[in-house]
Amino acid sequence: MSKKDAQKNIKLSLEFDTYVSHNPKVLDSLPRGSHIIVVSSGDKRLSDENLKMARNSRSGKFVVASKEDSHWNIKPLSKWVAA
Repeated sequence: MSKKDAQKNIKLSLEFDTYVSHNPKVLDSLPRGSHIIVVSSGDKRLSDENLKMARNSRSGKFVVASKEDSHWNIKPLSKWVAA
């Protein structure tokens, strides 16, 4: 992953953290011990890279937190389909 992509992921993660801090009940819907993969409808290439890393992982439960404008959708990785 490039430095630029890492910076984009940090920014996206901070935006998700802010969303969760304002909507803490979102965490109730996440499976215990799951890993969150952040993706954005505005950056397909970065999103594809993040999903590829999760799919190549051999362990863990994953959910996808997808940002569309200022709204976040959270789904299990197995049920997530790019729009």
